[in-house]
Amino acid sequence: MPTGKTMKILLAAFAAASLLSQNATGAENFQEKETAKALAAGEPAAVVKALERQVRSGNVVSALELGLMYRDGKGVSQDYAKARKYLKNAAQPDEIRIWHKNGVPDAQYALAVMLRDGVGGKPNASAAVPWFERAAEQGRLPAQLALAQMYFNGAGIKRSPERAFIWASIAAASAGEAAKKEMEQIRDLARKQIEPKQLAKAENLVKAWKPKSS
Repeated sequence: MPTGKTMKILLAAFAAASLLSQNATGAENFQEKETAKALAAGEPAAVVKALERQVRSGNVVSALELGLMYRDGKGVSQDYAKARKYLKNAAQPDEIRIWHKNGVPDAQYALAVMLRDGVGGKPNASAAVPWFERAAEQGRLPAQLALAQMYFNGAGIKRSPERAFIWASIAAASAGEAAKKEMEQIRDLARKQIEPKQLAKAENLVKAWKPKSS
């Protein structure tokens, strides 16, 4: 059984969904911190059981937490199959959710990286792209960077200068200095490889782009 201290931490951690249902990012950050506290306090089995109960009740933030724990072997034995299972649970869009109706972007990105790099299986860049796309559409910069590189280089997918241009342009607007420079280079090289009509269309898409809300 969990100690009194650990139980208090668990109760605080898994109240996140109801307390912060108006703020998806806040719920993620809150639960991540409280889960870390609970693991540090001991009783990892109790943490896992509590998270599993939350997943069964539809808490996708808990699914994200479990996925990352199994991926990294943090508080549990490393299990890539379970990591993918829980990350996919959190990553899936669901229109009836109050929040995270478009899926949890951090779960989408983590799942995409596992698929692209073959973590726990064979590398599958084509299967990774849709998850990168979903995370990128919700404003996750690392996913935008990955898509720009993959589309420009044709890394495991059909090469698309147009898609590379779009995601490089979007990413360059918020990237740090080094990444910004790389994205601008990809953007400028891709621009030269796009037909004028398609380029005008791509530029309009970039101008109109806004991240999807969670």
